[in-house]
Amino acid sequence: MFSLTGILVAALVISIAKILQWILKPRPPNPFSKDSRTQRKPYIQDQKVRDKILKQAFSVDKVPEKLDAIIIGSGIGGLTTGVIMAKSGKKVLILEQHDQAGGCCHTFTEKGFEFDVGIHYVGEMGSQTLNKTLCDQITDGQLEWSALEPEFDVVSIGYGDENRMYPVTTGIEAWKSLLKKQFPQDIQGIEKYFDMMETCENTFILHGILKIVPLWLVRLAIKSGILKFVTNLWTRAYTSRTLDVVQSLTDNKELQTVMMYGWGDYGTLPSKSYFTMQALLNQHFMVDGGHYPVGGASEIAYNMIPIIEKAGGKVLVRANVEEIIIRNGKACGVRVVKGKEKYNIDCDMVISSAGLYNTFNSLIPKSISHTSYFSKICSELKPGVATMICFLGLDASKEELGVRPQNYWAFTSNDINATAEEYLTMKTEDALDTDVPLLFISFPSTKDPQWDKHPQRQGKTTMQIITLSNYDWFKQWKDNPVKNRGDSYDEIKNCIGHKMIEQACQLFPQIRDKIIYTEIASPLTNQHYIAQPNGEIYGLDHTLERFDPMMVAKLRPETDIPGLYMTGQDTLEAGFTGALFSGVITAQVCLGRPVLWDLIKLHDKLEARNNKKIN
Repeated sequence: MFSLTGILVAALVISIAKILQWILKPRPPNPFSKDSRTQRKPYIQDQKVRDKILKQAFSVDKVPEKLDAIIIGSGIGGLTTGVIMAKSGKKVLILEQHDQAGGCCHTFTEKGFEFDVGIHYVGEMGSQTLNKTLCDQITDGQLEWSALEPEFDVVSIGYGDENRMYPVTTGIEAWKSLLKKQFPQDIQGIEKYFDMMETCENTFILHGILKIVPLWLVRLAIKSGILKFVTNLWTRAYTSRTLDVVQSLTDNKELQTVMMYGWGDYGTLPSKSYFTMQALLNQHFMVDGGHYPVGGASEIAYNMIPIIEKAGGKVLVRANVEEIIIRNGKACGVRVVKGKEKYNIDCDMVISSAGLYNTFNSLIPKSISHTSYFSKICSELKPGVATMICFLGLDASKEELGVRPQNYWAFTSNDINATAEEYLTMKTEDALDTDVPLLFISFPSTKDPQWDKHPQRQGKTTMQIITLSNYDWFKQWKDNPVKNRGDSYDEIKNCIGHKMIEQACQLFPQIRDKIIYTEIASPLTNQHYIAQPNGEIYGLDHTLERFDPMMVAKLRPETDIPGLYMTGQDTLEAGFTGALFSGVITAQVCLGRPVLWDLIKLHDKLEARNNKKIN
């Protein structure tokens, strides 16, 4: 029998040896060795010019030779990994199954309207935050951000004469003061809510550490209690569900709704999500409000792809990866299907940004995937909730409509968890006769200063209405051709979609006679265009089980299949920022150098420079 002390000493010795080996190991260049920002180039409005970067169709002759890595999927996680590796001198090929690069950052144009599909607002982009520094460096300073209104979100409860609206404003102290004015009887609960938010602020960093250190060390740290003792982050707030925490602070359902309103930003019911996720989300937007990419969401991929190409890499679309090739137990390439032809492309490593389910249930041969613990996770964790989106084109300017760059979260009642849970578990026929309990309503064109500079868009406005949906309502038509799934499918999709539009018209009656373009997207639309197997947009459901410390550690960039790595939302957390930083930690593991530390050092230097200018 070994004593606990002996085990700890042995673990320490092994750890020191591993660290020394890692320190002495030759490393590729620092991707953040200098500030790579350059003067902003003129915005390109010509879609044909933009398509030459965003829509480079796959053909075998375009594949670079002697690839260092292949990345499956061109979402922000895959692009960030690719750009950082390119800045470190690596030749990377990114393969995208859709006809345009960008994943949830792509846009589409119809009838003179351009619509984003996944970027509605991003926090921490109004000042020199670490988020901003990272985005600046992976786009060489070409990505600009425009601030939304100081009251960037509005919580709307009820419809008609029963409607109540509660604006959410920028800044922790400003929002706290506003809540106290809105709910003067609940000052103590409000104070406690913000105190608990602060206890969770370092959890994001802790998640990153857990995903990089060896799994055996994580297990030891958890079992011995060292993790809890050293970090002091495993508080009750961390291990409690959002609904439980909020209900313990106040009985006022209106205030509960305002405290939890943004749960749709990660797609997990408050009764299932962990409070830290909600706290991190609130803090993310409280720093300096919400921001939107100038020129639209496609500017993100448009300004990242050239950096990958500069290092000899490529980003190719219409590239259907059928299989990850594994030889002698190591991932060493992919098989791409193009029409009737199949092409094997070799590389040193494969990085999947296609999500956990796609990777381990579809892309890896069954004989190999079933031996991986990641396959077990596929059965232990559930996919996030599916979504429906209504894209509306309005024949009027933002001034005529009186709409501003902000978002509305519209709830049918102040019992937001119960109404959403009841709705999402309904049978199809019942859902068709029920008001949609949650709508996210936004006017993207009002957020973009470049919108009116495009001649075809002057005097026009875009609007989006988003809600959560049940994939089971639509899955019987999943194998039918796109845009030709049948009358029954169209009837269900349009019934729910037009109900969403009608509810939005009750809040914004001025739009009713201005709608000249309508496109309704179901969960099957998400499944087709962004390859989400269950129509979800946030990947794995953000439940308490997903954020158990051991599960956090297991969902890491380095898999237990040599040569295979993961990036994207399933690796870290949901949304743009979660996928963005997943790209950083994946690049760190793949490059074998402290990329995150490289980034932080550059950020500190730039922040100090900015502070010196201000003073």
